[in-house]
Amino acid sequence: MAAEAPRIFYGWWIVAAGTVTYALGYGARYGFAVIFPSLVEEFGWSRDTTATVLSSHMLVYGLVAPVVGGLVDRLGARFTMGLGALVLGLGLALSALGESPWHFWLSFGLLFGTGLCLVGAVPFAMVLRNWFEKRRGLAFSMLYLGSGGSYAWYPAVAWAIENWGWRTAFLGEGILLTGVILPLLVLVVRQRPEDRGLCKDGTHVLGGPELPLHRSEQGSLARPLRNLPDWTLGQALKARSFWLMCLATFSLWGLMQHILMAHNVAFAVDMGIPRMRVSSILSLVGVAYLAGALLAPISDRIGREATITLATVTGSCGVLALVLMRQGSWEGLLYIHALAFGFGNGLGSPTIAAAVTDLFQGPRVGPVIGSIWLCFAIGGCIGPWLGGWLFEVTGNYRWAFLMGMAWYVIACLAVWGAAPRKAKTAPP
Repeated sequence: MAAEAPRIFYGWWIVAAGTVTYALGYGARYGFAVIFPSLVEEFGWSRDTTATVLSSHMLVYGLVAPVVGGLVDRLGARFTMGLGALVLGLGLALSALGESPWHFWLSFGLLFGTGLCLVGAVPFAMVLRNWFEKRRGLAFSMLYLGSGGSYAWYPAVAWAIENWGWRTAFLGEGILLTGVILPLLVLVVRQRPEDRGLCKDGTHVLGGPELPLHRSEQGSLARPLRNLPDWTLGQALKARSFWLMCLATFSLWGLMQHILMAHNVAFAVDMGIPRMRVSSILSLVGVAYLAGALLAPISDRIGREATITLATVTGSCGVLALVLMRQGSWEGLLYIHALAFGFGNGLGSPTIAAAVTDLFQGPRVGPVIGSIWLCFAIGGCIGPWLGGWLFEVTGNYRWAFLMGMAWYVIACLAVWGAAPRKAKTAPP
């Protein structure tokens, strides 16, 4: 007998909780770019050394990711996320006491990195995979709206630093995140629709076999498939598509994004633009990111590959705007960067997340998804340090930004090679 559908499918409440979590959690991560110049000024560290604070965070985030997938499978999403909310808040609060690089490696790197991974992309990818099939692209796009909201932290953190100092900014972030994220996740998140007596979006009969509808390459709905593979990590390690998606996340989310996002504030300040103004302009990255994420459901119709290609072209134009900037250049180039870079990432990020869950499914898929996120985090670990090192060697960020553009293109080619368009139409 068909289950009666509620007015608002409960899965969308989980998406809303994820949007808030992304805005706060990842906002605190990328708000470090605004704190970055303050650490350089106060402690006199080189830029590559200072960038290792974000690098350590990304490394821990990635190393924990495969473990988080297993924890969600075994202990449940709510317990895993609740624990993460406590740990990330503690890490941010302790960062306010930092005096040496290793202090920040432990607080911002180890604790905040672990906590953010426990509440972030890996558990939400697994939960939304359980709740959505037919509208999975839309669900991930709405989730990633929160990543766009995270850029609102730029002017907020800059204002806090100007008025109270960077230490109070860290402490305030820790208190705010724990106070909002912990109750939100514990009260809202449910791992499976069966936990609330509901059907998975895309199936029609409660208690029957899950037979997801799929789209052909032309975009029309086709008959359900009964023989989708149930992936394990051992199987994934032998699959070409797994390694290509690892390369895509390593390149796009890892190296490219974190070279830019760790250093774009410092670069613009070097160009003679005041930090508060830079933070306000770069907050437009979030506005453009929201626009890109709202358009990202188009990947359900035209395909993940075509969508990521559009994202690559647009985002690369945003990076090129920084390459063209010089001391005293037209300030409009920074606006172009913010809008094009933000739109490209907003369009591409949920598309890659949806492609991963298209390709890899099953009850033991947690470590597979976590391992792909590990590759992203390895790139995210290298990116901030590499951008700082290239600055120290060359005296500017030009080569760092050109390298970011190259990795953007590599990510696009990797998605085409992984071919998520074929995942739901081919036999296991």
